[in-house]
Amino acid sequence: MEGLRNITEEDVEEQLNRLLPTMPNVCSCEQCRLDMATYALNRLKPNYVRSDKGALFHKVNVSSQQAKTEILATVVNAINIISSKPSHD
Repeated sequence: MEGLRNITEEDVEEQLNRLLPTMPNVCSCEQCRLDMATYALNRLKPNYVRSDKGALFHKVNVSSQQAKTEILATVVNAINIISSKPSHD
């Protein structure tokens, strides 16, 4: 639906952008990045917003240490799983 955004996608992408450059032995091609994001997003609660106000509210909620830790741990797990068995040669 037009006008909806899953802010969790942005959080996962932000973590991938922060972590993958620090992992030179992990493939970070577009296919692997999408597989990692898919893996993580299927394990995290979606957070849909319709406006920038909703996005700001989400950012305040995600600022809790527990929420940040859950997203980080899920993304790290996704990187480990996907990099151990990439879906390409």
